[in-house]
Amino acid sequence: MNKIEYGTNVILIDEERGKRHMTKLREGLRFTTQYGFIEHDEIVKLLDGGIITASKGVRYRVLKPTYIDYIMNIKRRAQIIYPKDTAAMLMEGDIYPGLNVLEAGVGQGALSIAILRALGRQGTLTSYELREDFAGDAAKFIAEFYGEASNHDIQVRNIYEGIDGEYDRVLLDLPEPWQVVPHLETGLRQGGLFVCYLPTILQVKSCVDALREAGCFDEINSFELIKRPWKVDGRSVRPEMWTFNHSAFIITCRKVEKMMPKVKVEKAEVSEESEENYEMPEEE
Repeated sequence: MNKIEYGTNVILIDEERGKRHMTKLREGLRFTTQYGFIEHDEIVKLLDGGIITASKGVRYRVLKPTYIDYIMNIKRRAQIIYPKDTAAMLMEGDIYPGLNVLEAGVGQGALSIAILRALGRQGTLTSYELREDFAGDAAKFIAEFYGEASNHDIQVRNIYEGIDGEYDRVLLDLPEPWQVVPHLETGLRQGGLFVCYLPTILQVKSCVDALREAGCFDEINSFELIKRPWKVDGRSVRPEMWTFNHSAFIITCRKVEKMMPKVKVEKAEVSEESEENYEMPEEE
């Protein structure tokens, strides 16, 4: 598992500045940097975590990319869901092997990869993407990092127009998810979970209102996540001067049996005439 091979990506970190570079290894090629060059043929001789020296004498640490490394270093045309939010969506959505999951708004496929890993090649993932170019990019990036996924189906279509089939989970990264809420009546099974990713609070308000009006969603929650790094260096222990602040809001809820409105029971009125004519029973 720790062997480095041609056709895979590696992360190279220089010892001078700690800058990270991601490159795909090809036979006969070289990685060029301000510190010289490194032959790809020499990199594949290393194990994950090894060290290699560039032609100008600067050393580089060689690592296999993690999910976060890969997602944060891919060249993208669409905004991604950041890993801190992806983790929460998987946990709040309770994604596990064997589920049938629907997502819409695939973008570059960052969330798709995370869902596929959580499913563990059991169950299915169906992805709706409106733009054909984004769907193509996502398929390429998913295959590059995750590999072939026979349980994944990317469809170029508009989820605002409807959902085919019934799913255990529905996850959305769309500008107007409230348009999807009516389709969840048949597209999301009872007891299933809905998770939505939105950048602005006004979008959150519109989506939550739609969920409440539908009458078949409970445990509706909205939140955001802020990541605060700390510096721990010798006697210096303090928060970093920067933080991962707002990226987006996350909405979660569960589909439940639709509750019928309460029937108001009016109290019967007793007329004065009936009160006058009412006789108390005689005591024996």
